[in-house]
Amino acid sequence: MVFARAKLALEDNCFIEEPGAVTMRFVGPNVTKIYKKAYELMKSVFRVPDSAIQEVEYNWGKGEKGDKFKVTWWLHKDMDLFSYLYVRLRLWGEGNGGTGNAKLEIRSLLRSEYPQDTVWQRSLFYEMLRTLWHRIFYHKKREEYAEECRHSVVLVMKHMKEFFHELKGEVESEVPPAAKEEMKKVGTEGAETRPVFRPEGGPPSPPGSHGGAEGPTQQ
Repeated sequence: MVFARAKLALEDNCFIEEPGAVTMRFVGPNVTKIYKKAYELMKSVFRVPDSAIQEVEYNWGKGEKGDKFKVTWWLHKDMDLFSYLYVRLRLWGEGNGGTGNAKLEIRSLLRSEYPQDTVWQRSLFYEMLRTLWHRIFYHKKREEYAEECRHSVVLVMKHMKEFFHELKGEVESEVPPAAKEEMKKVGTEGAETRPVFRPEGGPPSPPGSHGGAEGPTQQ
């Protein structure tokens, strides 16, 4: 991750299809156990320490049907000096030990940042060299990072489905079309899948960085 006051940023969904989110629904017993399992899966599948996962929202209380909760995590994983994964996991649910329902949503982003602090880094000649290097060498590397990101998200889905079945519940999964091939690679075919067309906002993006478009930002 680049530490600079001014940056040139690129941002892409790991899943190209909008909105680029994966949603899973669960109806069954012991829904509160999903909270701990979701955190453990994020940490183990993406191979990050606790310090790389931030719980930005935590609401837990009692409702008519039992415990009612809403939790949001953000995961950050550096891929190299310029690029990192930014993954949001949201969990909603309500129920008790007997019965309940829960919804899990994962949205994953790949970000790349180039420093723009010095006069040299903002010069036209530097920008020409950087653009040439990016197109010839680094574009392929970003595609590999996006592939790893998609694979990790689908792997989280696979393990979560297995956990849902352990809870002896009823699970419904909705995934972007691009996830189907990934599911084949990790052996998760068998569940019904279909595209998700639910508009959902991602994390705050620096000005001038939308869907891979380049633009300077100020930090």
